[in-house]
Amino acid sequence: MESPYLLSVCAKISRAEHHLRDIDSALKLLIGSDPNANQPVIFDYESDGKEIVVRLTQCQPIDPALPLMIGDCLHNLRSALDHLVYQLALKNGATAKFAAKTFFPIYLTETKFDERVEKLVKPFISSTAFTEIKKCQPYSAYDVPEEADVWILSQLDIFDKHRLLVVASQKCAPTEFTLTVVETGEQRHEVISEPKWKPVEEGAEIIRFRFAEPPG
Repeated sequence: MESPYLLSVCAKISRAEHHLRDIDSALKLLIGSDPNANQPVIFDYESDGKEIVVRLTQCQPIDPALPLMIGDCLHNLRSALDHLVYQLALKNGATAKFAAKTFFPIYLTETKFDERVEKLVKPFISSTAFTEIKKCQPYSAYDVPEEADVWILSQLDIFDKHRLLVVASQKCAPTEFTLTVVETGEQRHEVISEPKWKPVEEGAEIIRFRFAEPPG
């Protein structure tokens, strides 16, 4: 049976999952149900016919509601953590007045963490819960704190709430290609180790090939 202390936490996570489904539906409309399907392209010949440039065409615009859905999803995930600490405080005997001042801390350094939790978190939750929260801090659980998923979640939520909408843009990059010699059927397959991402827009260059002689 689900603990009554976790009802609001689970409700926030459930709402985030709802937004994820909406985001998934929006992306499927944008790129199609098969992300590996070939996108419409055109081939241009340049520079005395020895270069072939592959360009995108028929690009679909991004749904303007997509950044809003992403922001709502981020906010519900982030606030689920705050709801968790609030409930931990209540379970530990704190009054609603003091529990309402708590939050789930997410900091890059131990110094900043200790400074912020000393009066607003640590006094109101159990030592066991506090230890677990401290273990998952970016500075503690990750080699590169700035790349911690909880840190990225927190920062994106702050941007969306107080500064700017989360920006959604389309980019693409070739990751591999196969060239086939029509006359012989011979093929050459190459994997691109460092793909270069470019904006998805009408006429955008995806990849170009340079030949010693113009293709027959």
